[in-house]
Amino acid sequence: METGIKILAHRGGLDRAPENTIASFRQALEDGADAFECDVRLTKDQEPIIIHTGFNEDSIQEVTGCTSPLSELNWVDVQRLKVLDSPEPVAHLDEVLFFVKETELPCFIEPKEDTKSLIPLLVERIQQFDLIDKVGILTFYSRKELLVRVKQIEPEIQTSTIIINPMANLLKKAEAIDANRVAIGWSKINHFRLYNVITHSLIRKVRHLKAKGIAVEGGFVKTRRDVEWLLRHEIGGLWVDDVPKIRGFAGV
Repeated sequence: METGIKILAHRGGLDRAPENTIASFRQALEDGADAFECDVRLTKDQEPIIIHTGFNEDSIQEVTGCTSPLSELNWVDVQRLKVLDSPEPVAHLDEVLFFVKETELPCFIEPKEDTKSLIPLLVERIQQFDLIDKVGILTFYSRKELLVRVKQIEPEIQTSTIIINPMANLLKKAEAIDANRVAIGWSKINHFRLYNVITHSLIRKVRHLKAKGIAVEGGFVKTRRDVEWLLRHEIGGLWVDDVPKIRGFAGV
């Protein structure tokens, strides 16, 4: 079995605790995750909060039950909200950064909007907390301009791009935006596996990335088959919703 396997908790490991909450990040730490991911949006008064929405979508009803759009809510309003079906409050970015500072558990932040103020604010907060080596920015390649902006402001921050096209030249795309990490992404059907059955090209692409010092991850990992397939193709970073289950499958 490959060594150096990294288990990365998607939204803090949403199968184990209310997603994107401090409770979920603490659970991820307890479960042995090597890092966690969270989603960030801005309130009306430009406070960064930890909440998952569709990209640039204003509704937070699915997460909190609140029918008011986020663009109409200030931080004082959001502080009254709970994550649906739980007692957990919606967290502020500063709480997450305090948690990372306290525990040294690395974090990847996914910006869920492309407003001009969000990326500079994220970078500023990461710098203020002296967490450039612990907190990175992650998003889909289709939103690569956000990662480019991060590097323009602070070149030392780690950036991760999620690529969902199995035909893509992964190295070319990563180098074009100076990304430090590439995650091959799928939702339900692993189309990378299907494409690779025909081309047998993935392991070559992975090796090219690693030779350039670019980390490679995959997911979302749900099954033992996912784990075995990724490790067989020399991909040791596993994005998961259930850390203990996937740790067990990976033998770590």
